[in-house]
Amino acid sequence: MRIDAGGKQCPIPVIMAKKELEAGEQDVEIIVDGPTQVGNLERLGDALGRKATSEAFGDKFLVKFANGETIKGAQVAEADTYAVFFNTNAIGTNESELGGNLAKMAIFTLSESERVPSYVLFMNEGVKLPAGDEPQIVENLNTLIEKGTQVLVCGTCLNFYGIKDDLKVGTVSNMYDILGAMQEVSKVIKL
Repeated sequence: MRIDAGGKQCPIPVIMAKKELEAGEQDVEIIVDGPTQVGNLERLGDALGRKATSEAFGDKFLVKFANGETIKGAQVAEADTYAVFFNTNAIGTNESELGGNLAKMAIFTLSESERVPSYVLFMNEGVKLPAGDEPQIVENLNTLIEKGTQVLVCGTCLNFYGIKDDLKVGTVSNMYDILGAMQEVSKVIKL
């Protein structure tokens, strides 16, 4: 099976390949743009027990995964839970366009994961993500909710920015519930 992931930013090529490999596909090849995607796919192959090799393919690269049985991720212990906390509407501070794209990609990646967070928490400028006009963010947060993630959005923050009526996904919450969620899980990832 050959997958064309040319023009797709990471982690999309990794997610595309992982789905096929975990479905038991053999002879999996994927076309990608550059060495960064190749390195990410090689690490995926190592993690799944399906060594990846690469070769030039015109102006792109062709990554091939070894045939065999795919090692699926170990089941996560119930105590090993986590929450993801957004206190801004971007990841990083220097380039707002890049940071916004990174936040969107992080939420997409979480929605494609088999190990979803118990909570996704939004405070301060982070509330602009579930209340914004980016349909992919709303769709991916809804996917997380369908998989069991609770999405809590600070009501005080929504009111501060005047966007409470714009909230498209998630539960309007408060500091008590958000901090309680952080205390409940074994780790909090701040993006």
